[in-house]
Amino acid sequence: MEIDETINKWFEQVKQKLTGGKTYYKQVQLDVDKLCGWVVTLLENYAQSVLLLLSKGRILPAKALLRVISDVCIKCKWCLKGLETSEEEFTNRFDRWLRSSISEYKTSLERQLSILESEYGDEVASLKDRLRKQISEIEVTDIKKEKLLITNELISETWDTQSKLNVEVLYRRFHEAVHPDLVLFKKMLKESERKVIYKGDVDEPAERVRGHCLAMLGYLFEAIYSMNQWDFSEFEEDIKKFREHAKEK
Repeated sequence: MEIDETINKWFEQVKQKLTGGKTYYKQVQLDVDKLCGWVVTLLENYAQSVLLLLSKGRILPAKALLRVISDVCIKCKWCLKGLETSEEEFTNRFDRWLRSSISEYKTSLERQLSILESEYGDEVASLKDRLRKQISEIEVTDIKKEKLLITNELISETWDTQSKLNVEVLYRRFHEAVHPDLVLFKKMLKESERKVIYKGDVDEPAERVRGHCLAMLGYLFEAIYSMNQWDFSEFEEDIKKFREHAKEK
């Protein structure tokens, strides 16, 4: 099974559906369409980069991007899952994610400004003024500090029906690629003829990492199709073929 071709096909089909059809939820149509459009186009960019890195044998960088993909997939599916309760619940989750995003952005701007003021004194005045203006614009919206973290609770609520694949384990598996430490460094060392070989990467089949990418995207696309009451059977057939292919490896 060519996983790259399957992923590319999925993105094309999802984009055609999103741009050519009406969302099922009329009252929140704009935010639902926006969210799905944003997420699908962003993740296509990341997924293509993952596949490109894997074709070059770059496992850790690919897994680092997969951590981003899994983060976005979990948050998006958590947001869409609110529609199972009500359109109001979707809106509440969408607004909470938005408040969290703005809050984190404001914190980042404040840290940048603090560094500039402590390190550069009266220099780079125009840059500091621009940061102050951006912070003030956020403060006017009265956004309270809020975080939307990938916690065990959020993951379990989002993926509790997916017993065939523990997505939390997948998400945690990508952690070392984003936060390299001494445990990872030890994995990257080999000794040969009394020499230490620094590899700069880990030994892991690229096909397995491709499978993780396909699995994450499959669960997200299933949520989008289910929400809009679209036929997901072709995707399910692809997933079935992938599982059979994986068993043969």
